[in-house]
Amino acid sequence: MLSQHIIDQLQSYDFDRLARREHDGRRRLRLIALAHLKEGKSYLEVAAALRVSRHAVMRWVQWFTAGGVARLAGLPHDWSTQRLAKEQEEAFRQAVEQLQRERGGGRVRGEDIRQLLARQFGVAYSLNGVYDLLKRLGLVWISARAVSPYANPVAQAEFKKKLRPGSRGNAAPEHCA
Repeated sequence: MLSQHIIDQLQSYDFDRLARREHDGRRRLRLIALAHLKEGKSYLEVAAALRVSRHAVMRWVQWFTAGGVARLAGLPHDWSTQRLAKEQEEAFRQAVEQLQRERGGGRVRGEDIRQLLARQFGVAYSLNGVYDLLKRLGLVWISARAVSPYANPVAQAEFKKKLRPGSRGNAAPEHCA
């Protein structure tokens, strides 16, 4: 049952008119629920008429009493505040490039970038979110073959000189033939 305080609050609004003007279906449904409550229906009757739970109707009334009609839009989603700000995108791009340079051998993984975002920029991304961000910023996360930190470029050049002319690099050196 609604308290007299809530009933008094409901009386000052024309929920039917507000519902007709509302474009968002969820918010419209909430306004219709409040219109039914204003007419004296119980939580159960409103829930049955709108095919929602009684707890949903009670939650909408709590939202209305806490913040008025504007609060009926719902709760803001946590993930919408976890995005990297546009102003930070260039700094993020530079941080990823720096991470790759510091890596030496091997490649930077998505998990490494996810941790970088949390540590340096204070935003939490899923692994798929990291890849979406990289794609949006034009950063390619799949790099060329990694160079081992133990590679010897001089020895590799000598090996390539000993290959038979015209071979594709798969054949054995000349001294083995």
